Amino acid sequence: MIPNKRSVPLLVLVLALLSAVLYCSSIHLFPSFIHAWTQSDRYAIALRFLDNGFDIFHPATFNLQTVDGITRVDLPLSEFIVALIMKACGSTAPVIFRLYTLCVSIGGLIYLYLLAKKMSGSEIKSWLVVLFVFFSPVYAYYQAGFIPSIPAIALVFAGYYYFFSYKENALKKHFYLAVAFLLLAALLRLPFVIFLFAVLLQQLLIYARSFFSPLSSGEGKACPEPVEGGVRFIHEAIAIAVAFSIFGSYYLYNIHLGRMYGNMFLDSLMPAKSFTEFKEILAEMYDHWCFHYFTMWHYILVFVLLLISARTFYRRKGYMEEDKKYWFQLLIIAAGTGIYFLLMMRQFYAHDYYFLDSLFVPTVLLFLLIIKNLPLETKKQTLGWGIGFGITALLFFISNRNTQAERYSSGPWDRVEITRQNFTGTAQFLDSIGVPADAKVLVIDAYTTNVPLILMNRKGYTVMGTTHKNIGMALQWCDWDYVAIQDIYLVSDVIKNYPPLTAMLECIGSTGRVSFYKKSRELHAKNLKQFLGITPERTLFLYEASSADTATHHAVLDAATEYGLTASVKASELKDTAGLKVLVSADLLKGSLQDVQLVASVSGASGQLFYQSFTLHDYFKDEDLKQSMEFQFVLPPFKAPADELKVYLWNPAKVSLEYDHWEVTVYK
Repeated sequence: MIPNKRSVPLLVLVLALLSAVLYCSSIHLFPSFIHAWTQSDRYAIALRFLDNGFDIFHPATFNLQTVDGITRVDLPLSEFIVALIMKACGSTAPVIFRLYTLCVSIGGLIYLYLLAKKMSGSEIKSWLVVLFVFFSPVYAYYQAGFIPSIPAIALVFAGYYYFFSYKENALKKHFYLAVAFLLLAALLRLPFVIFLFAVLLQQLLIYARSFFSPLSSGEGKACPEPVEGGVRFIHEAIAIAVAFSIFGSYYLYNIHLGRMYGNMFLDSLMPAKSFTEFKEILAEMYDHWCFHYFTMWHYILVFVLLLISARTFYRRKGYMEEDKKYWFQLLIIAAGTGIYFLLMMRQFYAHDYYFLDSLFVPTVLLFLLIIKNLPLETKKQTLGWGIGFGITALLFFISNRNTQAERYSSGPWDRVEITRQNFTGTAQFLDSIGVPADAKVLVIDAYTTNVPLILMNRKGYTVMGTTHKNIGMALQWCDWDYVAIQDIYLVSDVIKNYPPLTAMLECIGSTGRVSFYKKSRELHAKNLKQFLGITPERTLFLYEASSADTATHHAVLDAATEYGLTASVKASELKDTAGLKVLVSADLLKGSLQDVQLVASVSGASGQLFYQSFTLHDYFKDEDLKQSMEFQFVLPPFKAPADELKVYLWNPAKVSLEYDHWEVTVYK
């Protein structure tokens, strides 16, 4: 067996190299893609520590939904440490937060390796357990991210290493370290108190059995492990009592914080409302996340090892006595995390990281116990394990990398990523037009609570759903100085739902992707083109088709018509080729909107340069036809004179739809 002094540095080196390969293209990214909302909230807390004097007891985000952005949240220790590192480095780049989380994770995996080595005595098995975790897609995704679940898991691994070491050597410092690590995990992420509570229950059961069966307090089967008397009980009781006192005190303070300032984070239970919903959530979890929790090869490996383990168990005719403490701890945490799963089930449907907060650690411990006693004694068995390890590691790596590529993918449907792209650079733009750093900005159609505010480097408010009620309440009740709206969603998602906005606001500047507004000095009605500033001088191209231009008196989509009237123009026909927008309008008359999409695309010699679409059924219902539609696109700069813009209705389902007054305006 290789000594830890040599194996641990080697493991660190291997994990560092694997991390370099996995994260070389993502380690620098702003919180994006899957669950950018939650990750950006955590990033915002770290950034706010830099301007609030590092007041860890009043964590805040940029969103003024709460008083000055201060919010109830689990102990933001990671965010606090990241802020200190940012201060020392003189940079607020996201890479600092990502690297911090990655380093903490690797530290936790080292403790997992040491725990597996202690339990199995095998180098191969210990490395396999570490790679089992490292290549779990959901773990790998957040391992270089922003959420506190990863540091909490790392602390649990450390806590269990010291706890099971204490079970063997009875050293007080190991028990104190175990409790300290598990307490920190619970403070970072509330559900992790389950693991601290599990340690308490296991130790209480030992002393309860010892008390009621004093003759069995040695090595007898009535007691799970030897008991060394009252002194040991006292120091354990004191350590656990102090831990729960600290946890309880912070929990009560957190409640106070929420009542005083507000809360940006979920603080209520979300169980399934019925058995039918329970089954639906399980089905959705399987469809969405099954092969994100673990790769296919993880599941195959566990299945094969379970078969081998069952055979070994049968031949041994029972479990090993030394494993009792491990299985007992697993039983407790499985029960605890199972209850948590049931209580928060509706969150598991859409949030994959809730699996990390609950069922992930029990799964890892179960895997470790499965392989712990599998035969590895002869040279033949060692060779088999070595070959299997190499193949498994390679399959883990390939499958996980493919899943990460999928998780980091985006498209026209990803409005969170589109919002991030649109707001990038807005902080400098606002500085350039004289918007004060302490100005409060209301972002309408924000999709996340903090992303646009962080990128503007301004505090403010966000409207998450552009209903008439939400927009009206935000404009009336939020103490805003300026309004920010993404140009691509301005017409279809904002003005459509709240037409009075055109009379209330006047534009003070635009980046070409995001426009900024202040209150109009006078309230006076403006039509859409007036509000957008579309004048004959700014109009570069106009395409109009009405009933007078068609033999059927209006345009038609049907089973034989996949593409509707198409407005097309080449860059060479336009006076300008950068900073252009497209306003599209038409009257929908009758028919079906199933899968009908409004599309704008730009293609050139090198292929498609731009593609954006709106699904009409998201904005209108079939029974609501005979009304006008208006949408806006924001075009990237044309690259060559032959580049061509096309705007059309796409009818992939071959439904029937009649429409009229088709108009496409390209303006600057």
